[in-house]
Amino acid sequence: MSGYYVRAQSLRDQAVAYDKHAVDVTDVRNTLRAAFDRDRSSLGNDEYGAELAKKLPGIESGIFDGFKAFIDELEGIATGLRANAGNYERADSPGSRDA
Repeated sequence: MSGYYVRAQSLRDQAVAYDKHAVDVTDVRNTLRAAFDRDRSSLGNDEYGAELAKKLPGIESGIFDGFKAFIDELEGIATGLRANAGNYERADSPGSRDA
């Protein structure tokens, strides 16, 4: 019977990479949020600005809900990778009941 070997440290290294991605995406989200907050009042006083002002809360909600879902997913992947690393280590440990 053939199997495979998993290097737990590689899983942990990838978890760190996903953590960094989550931080980077969070920074982008925060920068974009600041831009929306800064520029919200400069939509203009014409009918186009008024129409955009009405729609902007929904647009922002969609954008930032998407950011939240993406950040949550990145963090979840990192958590799962760490959990899997621990599981593989326990399975490979001598005397492990999980092996």
